[in-house]
Amino acid sequence: MKFTLTGRHFEITPHLKAHVEDRITRLDKYNHHILEAEMVLFTDHATHVAEGKVHVGHAVLTAKAGAKDMYAAVNEAVDRMLTQIIRHEGRLRDRKRGNNNH
Repeated sequence: MKFTLTGRHFEITPHLKAHVEDRITRLDKYNHHILEAEMVLFTDHATHVAEGKVHVGHAVLTAKAGAKDMYAAVNEAVDRMLTQIIRHEGRLRDRKRGNNNH
């Protein structure tokens, strides 16, 4: 999986970089088809914001989260991406099985 971490007007410490990489690589456990992951970190006034994007096959899943701490923002954004990945996998599984819930 290709991983890109960007900080907009924000200094990314080695510890923060390791934390983000650890959280993003955990997503690979839920879906082995993740091609690329991007994370952009920035501050918006007093709020720390983390924006994430994951390329899963032909789909692009995005998540954005804000918190008072950058680590909490990263955790929330990755959790939101995980929820989307699980939902995406469920949709693919239902389509493959031919389930029509209509």
